[in-house]
Amino acid sequence: MTSTNPLSALAPARWIGDGTDGATLLQASDDPDEGSSLSDITFSTAQRGTPYNVRLDPGYSPPTPTDNLYYNIRLDEVGSGNLAVGYVTGDNFLPGWKTRGMFYNGNLTNGSAGLRMGFGPFLKAGDTVGSYLIRDNNTVKVVFYLNGRCLGPGFVISASCTDVFYPCLHLDGMATVTYFTPKTFPSVVEREPATFDDPYSGDWLLKKATTGPELHELPLPEDAKIVLGFGNNDGSGTYRLSIKVANTLNTSVKIVGKMEAFDKIEVGPAMATRMMPPPDLEPVERFMEEGLETLYKMIVSGDGSLILTGPAAEMICERYEMSFDPVTSYA
Repeated sequence: MTSTNPLSALAPARWIGDGTDGATLLQASDDPDEGSSLSDITFSTAQRGTPYNVRLDPGYSPPTPTDNLYYNIRLDEVGSGNLAVGYVTGDNFLPGWKTRGMFYNGNLTNGSAGLRMGFGPFLKAGDTVGSYLIRDNNTVKVVFYLNGRCLGPGFVISASCTDVFYPCLHLDGMATVTYFTPKTFPSVVEREPATFDDPYSGDWLLKKATTGPELHELPLPEDAKIVLGFGNNDGSGTYRLSIKVANTLNTSVKIVGKMEAFDKIEVGPAMATRMMPPPDLEPVERFMEEGLETLYKMIVSGDGSLILTGPAAEMICERYEMSFDPVTSYA
């Protein structure tokens, strides 16, 4: 095992496809004969719904079973479909859906089935995805990164001490990507909180709710996690707001002005799924349905709390970062 990333010494233009009929793979490196650290790869599936896998083929200098590995993929163009980034062993690199590996595409997947949903944002053009494989005897850990942010360990599995893993891309659709391999490994391997360009975007955990003209406190179930998710605003000051109680409520929140230190807001009509909530969540769900559209101002206070206020409803929330247990098997 070495402190220098062994992938950085390999010519990156050597990529091979899984043999799927009709799929295409084009690649170009800025200097493949000299072990360049950059490679452009354009590849596409034969038809939607039939994935295509490509993996690094290091020729006569494959990684060893004890090597840590790290590489990045920049998504220069993504056509209709989606791309997953990760690792595969030689034996599990097979055509189409038969490939089994450790991949991230927003969810954690083995190339055939979703294993952990919502692990991070779905990938889009312009994103850079990092994949760091760490060996420790018979344990393999894969940590993922998105645009410089560590998402934490996605997989921690038992593997034979003879298993060799290779960078692998799993695609349904068409993509052009740039592959590059830093010489050093990342220093951060635990999940980092998301950052945003504005004070509201992201997830918030409801900590306190008050209701009625006199704003009496509404008891919240002890174990319930009621999360408000503000989607990035579209430049006009409008956010998509999703609230998960038992049902999920979806609406919009638009900033329309100022009210002293608060942002004045308009909340759009809420659409909700229609499941019967359990008894302990029914009062909270009714509070959301009745009070959401009456909210007229919000602020992120000095202590970092999000406060949303209306004439007969108020919510106080704190920043929320979902945690994920790593996947322990991808078979």
